[in-house]
Amino acid sequence: MVRFFGGFFGGGGGESSFHPEEPEKLDIGFEPVGVPESLDIESKAKPDIIKSLGEDKKVDAILENPEVLSYTTIAFTLPEYEGRELPPDRRLAFVVPEKFRGRVVRDVVLHHRKGEKYCKDFNGKWDPHGAYSRVELYDSKTDKWREWRDPAGYSPDKFAEPRHAGDPEEEVLHDWVATVGEIKPDAVRVTNVGQSEIFSTSQIHGVELVFFPELEGVSYKERIYCSGTQFVDFEKGIDIPSYGGGEHTYGKYIGAMALNRYGKADFELGEDPGLGVEKSHNRLSVNLDEGKKLVQVEVAVGDTEYRGPSNSVRLGWAKLWVGIERARTGQVEWFVKNANIPPQGVIAGGPHLEQAQVEKGDRLVIESRADASYVMGWRLAYGKNKESFVENQKNN
Repeated sequence: MVRFFGGFFGGGGGESSFHPEEPEKLDIGFEPVGVPESLDIESKAKPDIIKSLGEDKKVDAILENPEVLSYTTIAFTLPEYEGRELPPDRRLAFVVPEKFRGRVVRDVVLHHRKGEKYCKDFNGKWDPHGAYSRVELYDSKTDKWREWRDPAGYSPDKFAEPRHAGDPEEEVLHDWVATVGEIKPDAVRVTNVGQSEIFSTSQIHGVELVFFPELEGVSYKERIYCSGTQFVDFEKGIDIPSYGGGEHTYGKYIGAMALNRYGKADFELGEDPGLGVEKSHNRLSVNLDEGKKLVQVEVAVGDTEYRGPSNSVRLGWAKLWVGIERARTGQVEWFVKNANIPPQGVIAGGPHLEQAQVEKGDRLVIESRADASYVMGWRLAYGKNKESFVENQKNN
């Protein structure tokens, strides 16, 4: 369900001040796609949350009933191909369904861009009328909105790049536990904090929430390449991930697996990816355990690069792709697509509910595109038994 509350629907860059005092509500029938019937996620969030969002005069629309992409990921998608136009100081809100409330969020993925008609005076490198998206979660414990913080210390507001409608940018706002704390969200909101009333308008295509798996339902398998790298482990009291490489090591990822890199690095890299793993130029291929359900994949990775001759650091432009390569078809079913790789961070995702079963000979593919990146480690979360997630939910 999508609830529309007025908003900006102007044509070719015209000005609009249409923000009705009484929000218009319109149900356009946006329902989850491909969700098993027994995993009905119709929203039952706190009524006061939805009411408060409806009373917020800056909110243009509230989205409910996301698609369940995997055991740990839900996705809200705006119905417009061009994305929803979001002018400065306006918001979109997304309500977390009941079955996913009470779970700790690890990442939020924002799909946004800036349309061509708003790219006034953009010279290909600098946008004087930048559109910026601020992402906040409503913390059910404190009843407060909490905004994301960049682990590297950069601005938390994400710049909407000028792009075509079919290629919105995928911003991974990672490591919420490390920078904000353990948030169990009831809702999400995205606010345009650009400055130009007209030309800072952005297009929002959707929002994904990635949660940590429920501990009682998974077992882990991991490999660390870069010493000092550690994943979050709530059972061991490790609430913050650590990285053996990144900006704090001046772009040196000692022992890491370099993907999509040409030439010799100016620091020592790892050579052996380990038992059951093959390394090619731009990918790692990891053997998966037949008969199990793959719940989530975490990749500790970075793309900031040390340059020895100049004693400098180069910021990278690498994109991460993760998927299952099926032995029966040879095709890769991607579930992490074109994710921006940070200087250091964990990017997580998982296969669709109906694609989680591992068959004989299936392999996980971790691939770097567009630039070099350095894999410091990976961790796989499997369902502990062959029962489906739906059956587990029934038994809990």
